[in-house]
Amino acid sequence: MLIITLLSLFLYLHVSIMLGITSILFAFSLSTYKIYTKHVESEHARTKILKEVGVMVLTLVIILFLGGIAAMLANAQVSVRWGEVAGILSAIGASFGVGYIVRVGVGRFGR
Repeated sequence: MLIITLLSLFLYLHVSIMLGITSILFAFSLSTYKIYTKHVESEHARTKILKEVGVMVLTLVIILFLGGIAAMLANAQVSVRWGEVAGILSAIGASFGVGYIVRVGVGRFGR
């Protein structure tokens, strides 16, 4: 999916934006379904589902915010031609970093 996004960025810019939005919504719906099926038969299922979906939404908001800032700063440091690539790569790096920090934090909080 990442290779297709990078290729479409160079070929068709408007398609890459739609592909990005579609992939984010698809990943969000799959994650929500997985959380629901994991906790549906457990005790206090509604609380557990809401907690995990809330953490996922909060993580997504933080990733989008920090990824946008990282992309903007990277774009300002390089030329206009390579700014899009540097912005995407820095946004991906920020998303992995925030995802790891949230995973470690939620793991410690859940104990």
